[in-house]
Amino acid sequence: MHHMKKHNRMKKNFISIGVGVIILGFLALVWIWKTNRDHMASAKTTLIPAIVAKLDSSVSLKEVGDIKEESGIYTFSLKLEVGGQEQKFTSYMTKDGKYFFTGGVKVADLESKEEVKGVETEKKLTCEDIKKADTSNLTAYIVADCPYGLQMQRVMKMAIAEEPRLAKYLTVKYIGSIENGKITSMHGDKEAQENLRQICIREEQKDLYWPYVSCYMKEGKSVECVSETRVNQTQLQTCMNDAQKGLSYAQKDFDAANALSVSGSPTLSVNGMVASEFDFGGRNADSLKTLVCCGQNTELGGVCKQILSKDDAAVSYSVTDKGQVAGTSTANCATQ
Repeated sequence: MHHMKKHNRMKKNFISIGVGVIILGFLALVWIWKTNRDHMASAKTTLIPAIVAKLDSSVSLKEVGDIKEESGIYTFSLKLEVGGQEQKFTSYMTKDGKYFFTGGVKVADLESKEEVKGVETEKKLTCEDIKKADTSNLTAYIVADCPYGLQMQRVMKMAIAEEPRLAKYLTVKYIGSIENGKITSMHGDKEAQENLRQICIREEQKDLYWPYVSCYMKEGKSVECVSETRVNQTQLQTCMNDAQKGLSYAQKDFDAANALSVSGSPTLSVNGMVASEFDFGGRNADSLKTLVCCGQNTELGGVCKQILSKDDAAVSYSVTDKGQVAGTSTANCATQ
């Protein structure tokens, strides 16, 4: 009898200890959950906005949302305003806030995209795939006030600055339409008129195209840049006001863009074949050189052996050429 009482007491003690451990474990989990929740809330309201503010003065934060912990890091949506255009990213940050990624790629997403209903995704182009010509032409289709169209013009400018011989192989054309005798563009009349202005300078004052664009991409000041780069204003206004000149030039750009089903700024084509710069190293000067060289039947006198800058270019208006915000370089402005 005494032995049974002792056994019951031991059983009760074990049960009490077990219940205590469960309660302590539950309280610890609650504490960890609350601490993590508080840390995520602080990251959302304080840490992430502070980091974005330091990245690039041309970028403003509109919203941080949907923050959660995933694979040991924080993942969240980030809505930024870049050059007047809102862009949304799925972004990432280490929990200690030491590493921040405006954009990224989930490996699981890549694996899930390898095969969709038995159909392979589009493979990357190689140099061998690029259509060849005796004189290679790399054309960027853009609109003048798209943050990423400006970025592509800046990349072209950087490439020409590093290797002036590339200039003859690089062309900028514009996306838009002419409706009832009036030029239109995806971001409204101001952009449409700027497209037309740049087209007229390109066609009639060719040597001043890159000086003008290099000025315009800093702050978007067309009047000041026309004056500063000594564009012939009378000739420019005549071109923009004469449908047989400006609108006629523009229509040729739009026809070329439509023939390639271009819908985003920027879109690249090599010798009339759409090609992505991201198949050849990214949106940078060296990638553009590679595309030009891939489209050339013969070697370009040492140009192709050079390695040009692989720096990201600044997005939107910027007084500096080099970019600071990671993860925006693949973006574009879409017509739809």
